[in-house]
Amino acid sequence: MNCFRAKWAAQYGAAAMMAVSAPSGAVDHFRLTQWPAAAPTPTFNLADANRTPRSLADYRGRVVAIFFGFTHCPDACPTELLRLSQVLRRMEASASRVQVLFIGLDTERDTPELLRAYVAAFNPRFVGLTGTAAEINAAASSFSVQFAKVVQGKDYTISHSTGTYILDKTGHLRLIATMNASIDDLVHDLRELASE
Repeated sequence: MNCFRAKWAAQYGAAAMMAVSAPSGAVDHFRLTQWPAAAPTPTFNLADANRTPRSLADYRGRVVAIFFGFTHCPDACPTELLRLSQVLRRMEASASRVQVLFIGLDTERDTPELLRAYVAAFNPRFVGLTGTAAEINAAASSFSVQFAKVVQGKDYTISHSTGTYILDKTGHLRLIATMNASIDDLVHDLRELASE
């Protein structure tokens, strides 16, 4: 699906191995890949569809699921946003404690207005975020997201990592869901974090 999948998988395979070595006595009740507790907490400074500045601090008190993509994406982005919409429907009442953020990587085409319409097509509660090229690069780097513009004749696409990053209610990155993660596993782990 994208040229960075192997590199991303290798990188987070190592992170998953680090996460397995949890302190003795710790209960491993999550099904998704756990982010190492000692790793730095990622961050961003972007803007929503109303051009209001947003950072992770704005979403404290809610579990946050973040996916980096672009509105012209033919496969991974709509697939993941549809899956996250299904997850929230399955979560029922506890879904109100979860916020899905879609960070647009295509600074040339992903305007705030387009991002708003795009994410709302999947779920009206989803929030699209954008920024300058430097701000998007900083956010992607903070989450170790790999992406690149790929020219295709007179057009272009964006090749990008496809992980969903899940932060707890205090803003700490706790889990990463790959495209292979099941809806059941996502529902289970998001409920676990929402109840903490």
